[in-house]
Amino acid sequence: MDIFLSLFFFFLHPAAIQVQITPAQGEISVGESKFFLCEVTGEVKDIDWYTPSGEKILHSMQDLSVSRSDEVTSTLTIYHANVDSAGIYKCVARDGEKEAQATVQVKIFQKITFQSAPSPQEFTEGDTADIVCNVVSSPPPTIIWKHKGSKIQASKDVRYKIMANGHLQIRGIKKTDEGMYTCEARVMARGEIDFKTMKVVVNVLPTIRARQFEVNATADIGSSALLACDADGFPDPIVTWTHNNVVLEEGDKYSLNEDGSELVIKDVMKVDEGDYTCIAKNKAGEKSQEVSLNVFVQPKITYLNNKTAIEFDEEVILTCEASGDPTPTISWSSESKIFTEGEQASWTRPDKYESLDRNIVVYSHARVSSLTLKNVQFTYAGQYLCIASNSIGQDSQSVYLEVRYSPKIQGVVASYTWEKNPANLSCEVDAHPEASVVWFKDGSHLPSANTTNVKIYNMPTVSYLEITPESQIDFGNYNCTATNDLGSESKEFILIQADVPSAPEIQQVEPFSSTAMVEFKEPDSTGGVPVLKYKVEWRFPGEEWARKEYSKEDGKTKILVTGLKPETTYEVKMSAINGKGEGESSAASFFKTKPVRSAHGGSGLGTGAIVGILIVVFFLLLVGVDVTCYFLNKCGLLMCIAVNVCGKAGPGAKSKDIEEGKAAFTKDESKEPIVEVRTEEEHSPNQEVKTPSSEPNETTPLTEADGKIVKDDNAKSETEVKKDTTEVKTVPNEAPQANGNESRA
Repeated sequence: MDIFLSLFFFFLHPAAIQVQITPAQGEISVGESKFFLCEVTGEVKDIDWYTPSGEKILHSMQDLSVSRSDEVTSTLTIYHANVDSAGIYKCVARDGEKEAQATVQVKIFQKITFQSAPSPQEFTEGDTADIVCNVVSSPPPTIIWKHKGSKIQASKDVRYKIMANGHLQIRGIKKTDEGMYTCEARVMARGEIDFKTMKVVVNVLPTIRARQFEVNATADIGSSALLACDADGFPDPIVTWTHNNVVLEEGDKYSLNEDGSELVIKDVMKVDEGDYTCIAKNKAGEKSQEVSLNVFVQPKITYLNNKTAIEFDEEVILTCEASGDPTPTISWSSESKIFTEGEQASWTRPDKYESLDRNIVVYSHARVSSLTLKNVQFTYAGQYLCIASNSIGQDSQSVYLEVRYSPKIQGVVASYTWEKNPANLSCEVDAHPEASVVWFKDGSHLPSANTTNVKIYNMPTVSYLEITPESQIDFGNYNCTATNDLGSESKEFILIQADVPSAPEIQQVEPFSSTAMVEFKEPDSTGGVPVLKYKVEWRFPGEEWARKEYSKEDGKTKILVTGLKPETTYEVKMSAINGKGEGESSAASFFKTKPVRSAHGGSGLGTGAIVGILIVVFFLLLVGVDVTCYFLNKCGLLMCIAVNVCGKAGPGAKSKDIEEGKAAFTKDESKEPIVEVRTEEEHSPNQEVKTPSSEPNETTPLTEADGKIVKDDNAKSETEVKKDTTEVKTVPNEAPQANGNESRA
């Protein structure tokens, strides 16, 4: 109960955040790297480190690295420390408004350095050994020696003495003194410790050990087995191998490496199994070690024979035998079915597997397995796979079960066709041995003298009766009879006269401006043969029908009618077509196409309109330039027309007076017509030379009594191009000119 209450209050009142840095203080030697672990108690979102200068340490700063180990741990690593690396580093943990921090002070120092501590160091038994360990640091270190993990105390063993230079002296070294020695240096002021482990070898009897006390190998596959023993001693011992008290030598069966520690047994066989002895020998004596070789044998199927049975036999048994070590497990399979006895069989307890329908039973005993098939069916025929497997591998072989059975006929019973159209009746025969097939019509054997329109094509497993009906009598029942040594079977097939399909039903018409989507329901009756096409007909009411045929596509019940006129009422009907012909048409449906919708909401100009406008503008520009040249320089196309057609004087004619402060060019009483530029929207009459008696209009110049032209103050002084079309008109009076500053003759 107390535990549940504690958990309840723990989740209601989460513990405060606590931060701890390990180690709490740090001293680093110049050039050395070191890391500090920031551990947080409580749930936090962020854990950040800060340099002594207060700068947040990112994940990849020079010589500094921060990594998030998990949800509550972050590691600061200082690489290649230098003098500037010293200072107080801070770890800050945050979770929302909660925050906690811890600091660690990093100092830089000269670490312990081993100048000379060679390994191994060899000595002769009985000599005084001087084990070298030269160490420097600041301040100088305290040296402690250890042997086999225990501190050596010279006061308790007079044979040991720690020299002033830190070396360890052992007087009268023994075999028992051999081993690993640790030279440990400590600097008490900063808690620094470092050590070197060195091997001390005393020349004594060899030691030998096997790399593996048991080696497994597989026989009869051409593989090799490696047996190895490692020997120690001084001088180096010589290693030899024996098997059944016989020394093994280099040859076709065995090979040895240079020091004899590795023995390779080639092409392993079952007889190679047993114990092998490796012997290490030197001047001091010899030692030996035994290695066991276990040889396993892959499974191999040794017996499996094909079987023959007759349908409805009581049972048939397939037997499979296999060898191998360990004893293999035998299983059976056929196509996707697997039959197994489950647990490995033994000599004293055979295992048995029985299928759910109790017609297939697997029985296994030691290295033999049998597959029993009861109440034999023709479907049992085929290949069965025997699989023998153990921990080393597996082997498999197939056995064929032949089942002899009487014919069994299959095939589509009903076929549709029409007169003069060939059709096939397919009599599919499954039989073993192969059956002979004959066809009958109303008890008469086919083909006969009266059935020239019938052909028979016999294949190993099917017989085709091809019929080209000539009259109603050719339709009806046909009999297929198949016979072999075990029996016969007959089956009736029907040839039915096909009809044209019924009419499809138009369900909906979705009109557009120039097309319409016709959705329909397929015919209720296909007439016995597939629908090949649909014919769609449409027209204005009372007009001739337009028609088009569409190939049938599976699952497609919509047809698009094209080439229609906008805002027009149509009627449409459909019919289906199969191999025999076209069926009746559906009832007509009426629809009206939609108006044409202009692109972009009807507000834009088409490409043709834009090109037309550009051409008109260019033409108006040319006319304007020509008019300007006519009035200013007495040249251009208009001047040429005026001189050659109207008899106007050339550029040498003189100008007359200036009136009301404006320049007006006139000709010397010649009454030559003037040229006006007008637009289409001014609704001027056709271009012609008018007489003075013509009816005046808003563009006719005003005249005074003396015959001079008076220019209206509101009249325009220059030619304007307002609309898309420019009209050139001649007026039989003197006219004011465009330039009022000059007079030209």
